[in-house]
Amino acid sequence: MERREQLRDGGRSRGAERMSNGGRKEFASGRSPASQKELASGRVSAGQKELASGRVPASQKELVSGRAPAAQWRLESPETTARKAHAGRQAPSGPKKSRARGRQSVDRSFFLGFLLTLLAFLAGVGIGWYRWGRTEEGGQDLTAIKAPDWVEQALIRKNIYSRPAVTRHEVNDIVIHYVANVKAPTAMQNRNYFDNLADQTGEDAASASSHFVIGVEGEIVQCVPVSELSYTSNYRNIDTVSIECCHPDETGKFTQATYDSLVRLTAWLCDETGISRKHVIRHYDVNGKACPLYFVENEDAWEEFLKDVERYKEP
Repeated sequence: MERREQLRDGGRSRGAERMSNGGRKEFASGRSPASQKELASGRVSAGQKELASGRVPASQKELVSGRAPAAQWRLESPETTARKAHAGRQAPSGPKKSRARGRQSVDRSFFLGFLLTLLAFLAGVGIGWYRWGRTEEGGQDLTAIKAPDWVEQALIRKNIYSRPAVTRHEVNDIVIHYVANVKAPTAMQNRNYFDNLADQTGEDAASASSHFVIGVEGEIVQCVPVSELSYTSNYRNIDTVSIECCHPDETGKFTQATYDSLVRLTAWLCDETGISRKHVIRHYDVNGKACPLYFVENEDAWEEFLKDVERYKEP
């Protein structure tokens, strides 16, 4: 019995060895099964070729490219899905992010600048409209002041450039100016210049005027009523009376006739408006402009003029 089992086991072992050796010989000699030959020679099945060449079925391509059906996406873990969503929400970084921020900053600056300019324009228009022709309450009754017979009254037309018709009820100073134009030596020439400003059009329109102008021969012309403001003394227009003086040369020195008329007119205005004769200033004292030029460059002449005004007595 024992002998039979040993013989049977030995036979099986020798058979298996012969089959193994035979298979190796067949493969080496080319007499291998068809499937092994196809694998070695490249003659594989269509499915194997598609897998090797990348021509896989559409479902497999969709899975690789990310365009897989919803059922396949469910295979992702919640952590993976959350990580992908977070990566998609991340803002651009590096130069792209800097350029985006730069464009946003420029857009905001342009918008703010445009808005401020628009507001300033609207404020200016609103103030001009509100003040046009309006009368301020309280103070002195300047409408009662009438020009004496030695002053020619030739009022300019009401307009926004030289006579805005804004009435005021207070005068605190008399301001002395010079015309800075030797080509216009007469009071009427300067008066006409102020009046012609009413006909301006376009963006280069200018504003200028004066209550009184004195020519080189001493003639005095009134252009704007004392009760209204004129455009001469910048921010002091609202509470001052202005006097423009002509001059024969670039030094700005007045003729004796102009000087005498200036002393007389200044003293008279101080008395009529109820202010002290010490309340006489230069345009230079308002904003630093060299006007009247001769009185700015010659302080002694200015001080002498102030004394003459204080000493003046109407004949």
